[in-house]
Formats: sequence, structure tokens, C-alpha cells
Amino acid sequence: MTRIEFQHAVEDILKVPRGSLKETDSRETIESWSSFSDVEIVEFIEAKFGVEPEADLMEADTFGDILKNLESKQVFAP
Repeated sequence: MTRIEFQHAVEDILKVPRGSLKETDSRETIESWSSFSDVEIVEFIEAKFGVEPEADLMEADTFGDILKNLESKQVFAP
């Protein structure tokens, strides 16, 4: 899965238009981003990448934080 495909999946989870999610977006800026959405995102990450939720992923404040965490684990296809 590429980075953009991951972004599209998260946009689908958050029910926002594809291409609209910015790295600075967070629970504060996306009305539909709830704690339930957090669970869905973490479950998606576990299923697609086999990445167990660690503290740094669980404490991510923005979409960019999530991306940086996953990029550090080199999970995205080129």
C-alpha cells in the first residue's frame, strides 16, 4: 500500500472527500474524527501493515504524526 492509498483509506474512515486530508488535520479540525475513528484507523493499520499499536502511534495528534510513525517503520510501498 502506498502513502496516498493509506491517506484515501483514512479519508474513507473519517468520511471526508478523498484528497482533502492534510498532515496538519486532527480531531480538532475534522468533525467526524472521533475516538471510534481512532480505533478504526488503528485496526486498519494492524490489518494492512501488521503494525502493533505502540504508545507513539496511539498518542499521535495529527494525521502527519500517524504518517511519520508509519514511515519510520517503512511500511509504505514506493
